[in-house]
Amino acid sequence: MLISPINFKILATALDIEGHDGMRALQAVGFRDLDEVAEDGPWLPAEQLDRMMAEAIHVSGDDTFGLVVGRSLALMRYGPIAPLAMSSPSLRQILADVRRFGRLLLPEAEWELVESGGLAGIRVQPVVHGGLSGHFRCDQVATSGMMLLRMVGWGPNDIVRVDLPYHPRPEQMPRYQGVFGALLNPGAAHCTLWFDPRLLDLHMPTSDPVANVAARARAESALAAMQAGSDLAETVREWLLASLPRWPSVQETAAQLRMTERSLRRQLEQLGTSHAELLQSCQVLMAERLLADAERPIKQVADALGFGSVHSFHRAFRRWRGETPGGWRDRQLGLSPVPAIPGMATADAD
Repeated sequence: MLISPINFKILATALDIEGHDGMRALQAVGFRDLDEVAEDGPWLPAEQLDRMMAEAIHVSGDDTFGLVVGRSLALMRYGPIAPLAMSSPSLRQILADVRRFGRLLLPEAEWELVESGGLAGIRVQPVVHGGLSGHFRCDQVATSGMMLLRMVGWGPNDIVRVDLPYHPRPEQMPRYQGVFGALLNPGAAHCTLWFDPRLLDLHMPTSDPVANVAARARAESALAAMQAGSDLAETVREWLLASLPRWPSVQETAAQLRMTERSLRRQLEQLGTSHAELLQSCQVLMAERLLADAERPIKQVADALGFGSVHSFHRAFRRWRGETPGGWRDRQLGLSPVPAIPGMATADAD
């Protein structure tokens, strides 16, 4: 899964604001400085953010630092959501905007409005969970939700319950209760902030129609540009799939799309991908489709994909999937167990 580099800038800036070394956390995941993390640059693996959050815990010496990031001023500096939220007329509109424009930062929004049993809730679905950083991202996103409810103007009886899908350690409980209140419900199935539904349509004290229109126009423009880019990636995939077993070069693909090679490379880079990565994904897709036919000889699969020999296909498939084409086929048919792939570990779930 790929995510916007804005997520990395927010975390590094939050560390700096709190007097910690944000640069150290960035360097731990391969960046030299904050300027190298371009807001409109290629999207990055979510696992890279997981490593950076784990480093943030180490740098800050605080394993609940996600609670700090969730209310940091760093959130106001980057991305389209904060200007929209600050100028929005209501909480309901903010949550609708998060669903629509959150795609500028993440593949899927981390907040979802749920309504049940006469209550409204902000369901938190963190893009990173488990892994090296544990509950960091859930803490961050849930804390931001609480800050949003406070911005609406909630009263002491408006928050009904806060469900957490884990149990904070006893020494951590005062920190969590300081953010979420005494009505904390650890060990729930989902992370959800339950509140009086009347908050959804209260007029926001910070509402500014003029600023909201301007912020919405910027967000819509960015979303349209992203969608155009996504359409480009899909067009490239369709062209590559139609060309197999021949492997078109990036120059050929650019000519097919009536673009310069430089423009094609740049636009794909902004989507967090490349011509080579798209070609490989097409090869993997077609290889798995053909191998799913138990009667098809592996040499025929290799030929259909444009490989010069079965041996070269074996090497490529092992690089893609960590096993031979025959082993993959047998496993799909239930004839062999899941292989252990060296260097790959399964993250613990919450």
